[in-house]
Amino acid sequence: MRYLICYDIEDNKNRTKLFERFKDFNLLPVQKSVFYGELSKADKIAIKALLHRHCSKSDKAIITSVNLDIDDTLGYSKEYFESKSYEII
Repeated sequence: MRYLICYDIEDNKNRTKLFERFKDFNLLPVQKSVFYGELSKADKIAIKALLHRHCSKSDKAIITSVNLDIDDTLGYSKEYFESKSYEII
């Protein structure tokens, strides 16, 4: 299932850690604090754990499933949102 993950984190160090970790899940950075991509159930649980670990009480985050239509975007190409998979050898 495809998800959009948005977060508002005050602490720069924690925000940077999340940015780097979310890329490890092959999520695409749509903006500095918005990611998009396909997640398994286990990945979603891991993302939630990361958010709980790096967010303070005043921080906010949303994980929502989406059915993104490229026609509903501005400034992004279709290729940007195509699945990017990597093989570890």
